[in-house]
Amino acid sequence: MKKMTVNIVIDVLMLVATSLLSFSGFLLEGILPHCHGKGGVLKAFLGMGRHTWADIHLYSGIILVVLLVLHVVLHWSVIDGFFRKTIKNSILRYLLYLFLLIVLVLGVIPWLFAL
Repeated sequence: MKKMTVNIVIDVLMLVATSLLSFSGFLLEGILPHCHGKGGVLKAFLGMGRHTWADIHLYSGIILVVLLVLHVVLHWSVIDGFFRKTIKNSILRYLLYLFLLIVLVLGVIPWLFAL
C-alpha cells in the first residue's frame, strides 16, 4: 500500500474515532442519565444504554490515541524537518523531543489502567 493511502486511511479512522468520542461524550454528559438518576433525557439511544455508550467512548478514545501515535511516527520526518529548520540548537531540539516524549507517555499511562 502506498504511503499516501496509508496516511489517508489513518486520517479517516482518526476522524471517525474523534467523532465517536465526541458524540458518545455528548450523549453520556447530556442525554443519557447518570447511574444516580440525576439529569438525562433518555434511558437508551439507538438501542444502547449508558454503559454501552461508555464502552464506545472508552474504546474510541483508546483507538484514537493509538492512531495518533501511529500518525506521529509516520510523519516523524516532517516533524523533525520542521524542528530542524525552526530550532537550530540541537541540544534545545533534543530537549523539546524529550518533553514531547514525556507528554506522550503521560498521555498513554492512564489508558493502561483503563484496560
